[in-house]
Amino acid sequence: MKWRFVLSAMMIAAAALPATAAEPPPESVDLPTVLTLARGASPRLELERKQIALAQAARATAGAYPNPTLSFERARQPGELTNFSSKVAKQWSVQQPILLPGQRSSRIRAADLGVDAARSRLTATTNDLTADAGSAYVELLQAQRKRAALEQGMADLDRLRGIVAGRQSAGMASRYDLLRVDVELADWRTKLAEAEADLTDRQGQLAGLLGFPGWRPHGAGELRPLPAVEPPPAVAPDSPAVIASRKEEAAALARVTAARRDRLPNVSLSGGQFWTVAPYGKTYSLGFEIEVPLFDTRRGAYQQARAEAESASLQRTLAEAQSSADIERYRAQVQQRGAALARFEQQLAPRLPQLQQMADDAYRLGRSTVLELLDATRVRYETTLSRDELTANLMEAQLRLQAALGDFAQARP
Repeated sequence: MKWRFVLSAMMIAAAALPATAAEPPPESVDLPTVLTLARGASPRLELERKQIALAQAARATAGAYPNPTLSFERARQPGELTNFSSKVAKQWSVQQPILLPGQRSSRIRAADLGVDAARSRLTATTNDLTADAGSAYVELLQAQRKRAALEQGMADLDRLRGIVAGRQSAGMASRYDLLRVDVELADWRTKLAEAEADLTDRQGQLAGLLGFPGWRPHGAGELRPLPAVEPPPAVAPDSPAVIASRKEEAAALARVTAARRDRLPNVSLSGGQFWTVAPYGKTYSLGFEIEVPLFDTRRGAYQQARAEAESASLQRTLAEAQSSADIERYRAQVQQRGAALARFEQQLAPRLPQLQQMADDAYRLGRSTVLELLDATRVRYETTLSRDELTANLMEAQLRLQAALGDFAQARP
């Protein structure tokens, strides 16, 4: 079975405004809000946008023609005339470097492909960051649920302590029973403190991903699997990472072509005028200059461009293999974890309330010990955590599958 998962339209609503540095993020967030924040003013995305600006600046440089050089000289002969029959001579000249056919066009093509590659990297980073933020939000919800389960368990233990204390005052329970409940309560307080620390860590992780220092977000949603709709096509689309790696390879190959053309000798045209004063006379000049590449043949720049192109080709191969493996892996995880959660909901969830009630009744009637009563409470807690873990793992697999399919690369209605 093949799956695709979509989220609430809130994630892509046109009215949703990304958080800025002047506008603090909301204290309580749900999954669509987190995904919207991840696609907004994240420092990681701002860095990628700066890379686009750098690539656009390189494009402007690549399309520029070389500047001409203008020179002027004035010569004066003291005493006897030697170089020319005049006391003063003046000269001006202008020199214009000439780009050989194919040089400017190859530079422009390489720069244009570099801009496309930078934009593709931004798209891929947005896709990955959105999935990372979604996973961090799921972990935050799981940490909140763990703390809530511990608080509920402690409330149950306080209630059980009252039952045990009442039985002890009636002579139906020993001091050991009350002491055992007190020890269990102390252990749960330690677990609660650990859960608080884990929750703080998850809050910091989400705040760091979205670039909001000092933010202590609260997850307002529920641990619930994402709805499955729209089965994906037989052939999975290329992921944003694959598209970016292909465009980076194309840009690297274009830089090889530009570097090869830049190895041609530099050529310049020059022209000017020379004239003397008293007596007056002038001469015009026209010529050209060509570089003689005896020492610097710009071979190093060409070899560097070729090495970068080979590296980009390997990166593209790795990205394609990784993308295909990720899609198959997360599809399998979604299917298997979904089946495991369904079995849990069918077989275990309906029995948990009965388990605790039966344990309470049996202890009141003297048919069980306090250890069995505590064991029932512990089983309820551990089973609740198991269900939360199954749900969180399924949600993370669904988010990762969406990212592998490129669902976060662009707004989808």
